[in-house]
Amino acid sequence: MLKITHLQLFPLCFSLCAVAAFADTVYLENDAEMKGVVVEEYDDRVVISTYEGEKNILKKDIHAISYDLTEQNLVALGDVYAARDKYRKAYFYYEKAVKINPKYKTARDKMNFITGQIFRESQTEKQDAMRRRQEIENSSKTLPSKKEDFKKELEQKIGIVITEEDNSVKIIDVTGDSSAYDAGLQPGDTLISVWGRFTNYMSKERVSRLLLESLGEIKIDIQRDVVLEKESPTAGFHKDIIGGKLDMLRDGLTLVDLKEGSPGQKAGLSKGDLIIAINGASTRYMPLADAEKIIGNKKTGAVKFTIRRDATIWRK
Repeated sequence: MLKITHLQLFPLCFSLCAVAAFADTVYLENDAEMKGVVVEEYDDRVVISTYEGEKNILKKDIHAISYDLTEQNLVALGDVYAARDKYRKAYFYYEKAVKINPKYKTARDKMNFITGQIFRESQTEKQDAMRRRQEIENSSKTLPSKKEDFKKELEQKIGIVITEEDNSVKIIDVTGDSSAYDAGLQPGDTLISVWGRFTNYMSKERVSRLLLESLGEIKIDIQRDVVLEKESPTAGFHKDIIGGKLDMLRDGLTLVDLKEGSPGQKAGLSKGDLIIAINGASTRYMPLADAEKIIGNKKTGAVKFTIRRDATIWRK
């Protein structure tokens, strides 16, 4: 098991359903240790699940984190090198993580992002390096410095307006005929991450800069509530109510199949959606059978799914 010290970590999010309890260790600056499962990581804190419940620990109080899973440790090593702009080293560790677990979305997103960084870096070794570097420098210099300028740039280049709400960033408007509209974003969506980096506890200006500094494609994750009105009869098997199949995968409760023209599709669900809550109840520690019972409850005529979905925006 690897131990990564003095990390500048990017966020990860894993369900406990496929990870043994007490798999990870957080080493605190006061020499204490906390064992459990790290279920979320943000810029300034981690959330660790223990027998005593979930605990928030600020990163300034953390000396190191040791993960039970090899691929998580590899991503953490890659993050250290990425923070130092050593992109090829970072790519090496992200790629190893993906080879161990091809379904590890965080590792894939970071590997793809670093690929773009390496490409830009390699351009400086070619004859037109100075010209390309100047273009990038000019582009970064045009990034807005005032709050009102960020709003204007996001509308023009991506097609969204965002606001801060309850320590998260929410999309309050999407411009028609924009890259955000083409990516399926909607007003009311919560922006969860940019290139695998959680945006919770970030200011909307910082999130705006992350979006605007990305050249070409931008990989994001959004969260959305989808309400499915049950067709008559209101009670039934969950597969019939949704018109698809749920399964508990490593990342959590996932819609692994959805029929064309099904009630779930009409309501706004998509194959591959991660279901993080049903009728307000978190699915993080929920057995699959319990999720199925909530959906098939005879007393309810509608089901509210809180889903997370990845999307790709092409910046103008």
